[in-house]
Amino acid sequence: MAFQLNPREICEKDIIKLTKKYSKKLKKETSIKVLSELFMELIYLFFDNPKRKLYKLFFPVIMVNLIENGSINSIINEYKNTKKLYSESYTCRILKQLNQDTGLEISRVFRKILFRILKRNGFKSRGFCVAVDITAKPFYGNKKLCMVKGTKRKAGTNFAMQYLTASIVEEGARFNLLCFSVSQLTLVDRKVEQMISEIERTISIKLFYLDRGFASRNYCRIIKSLGYKVIMPITKNNKLKELKLSIKEQSEISDEEYTLSELDYIFYEDRPKEYQEDMKLLALYEKKRNKKDPEVFFFITNIYNLESKNYYLLIESYRYRFGIETNYRVDNIFSGFTTSTIPSRRYLLMQMSLIVQDLWTLVNFLTCDKKHQQPREKFKINYSVLAVIKSRTRQLNFIWRPTITAVQFKRQMERVFG
Repeated sequence: MAFQLNPREICEKDIIKLTKKYSKKLKKETSIKVLSELFMELIYLFFDNPKRKLYKLFFPVIMVNLIENGSINSIINEYKNTKKLYSESYTCRILKQLNQDTGLEISRVFRKILFRILKRNGFKSRGFCVAVDITAKPFYGNKKLCMVKGTKRKAGTNFAMQYLTASIVEEGARFNLLCFSVSQLTLVDRKVEQMISEIERTISIKLFYLDRGFASRNYCRIIKSLGYKVIMPITKNNKLKELKLSIKEQSEISDEEYTLSELDYIFYEDRPKEYQEDMKLLALYEKKRNKKDPEVFFFITNIYNLESKNYYLLIESYRYRFGIETNYRVDNIFSGFTTSTIPSRRYLLMQMSLIVQDLWTLVNFLTCDKKHQQPREKFKINYSVLAVIKSRTRQLNFIWRPTITAVQFKRQMERVFG
């Protein structure tokens, strides 16, 4: 009989047991070896199969994220004799048994354990700024596959594998929260609603940063219905272009000065009221240093009760959204290569790379001294949205840097596993 992978239902006792075990280990010693053991224990917990067989199957899947330009085939060729691995054809045939959501489920279990370990090691949650975005991984194969979507031209192709991701974007705590695959059949607005509902059970969310691609009635309505605050830039339409010209004609500013206009913005204002959605429009006219001419920037938000100077701080805080872009660049360091047209395998590799990235962030969190673990947390005095905004724009007396770089972590993990 052919070998079958048997995912099992994981109960709360299993998660608590693993959390206690590795919380104690990491308090004694924050080492790459302990984290690699946690990674393998996660696989052993998720599948009801002999550990030795699981190790031989998932060793290439994990190592592909740790070796430069690695693939499952190259890992098996390099370690087949020393680790007594299965052949590539057999490994891929067994992995083909996985459901498309297997990688996502492993990731969900990992983050339950991760945030419980963090809480036991001094992690504070007075409310975080969370960025939600869609990332695209260039695709060069069969464009008719359901998992492939058209996108802006990048790296010589107009097609990509897309993922909806959410991340904390604060120094010392840039953990990935969730990652959904986005196919041609995915209703993205429903996925966003599901994502927000799920991550609110993990951390306290105070403010969402969204890209201009989410500046539509549907997404604004979803976030408002869930009771969260949001800020995002909005693409200039004809109405905003006219407003921009009007602001430039009526305002004069010098270097490092700005004017901020607050207006009401209504989506579908020519439709009946039930189709409309209202937001506050912020028009910032500002001249930045080293720029020849001042520019008008438009943002929308559902925060209505701030003073003008605090709305400026809100816009300033949005620049920290680059944290999710940084996460994408780091994920590219950890991502392996594959030419597979099987969605479950691609999604599994994506989730594994995010797990490795979060293990790297965990190392940096645990090895920093308490003052630098979450440097902005001490400024969130009353847990309010305004306190979180002010903490983002407040200048620290140091620049936060990781204690170990992504490449160093990758090399050390490779040596431990290999």
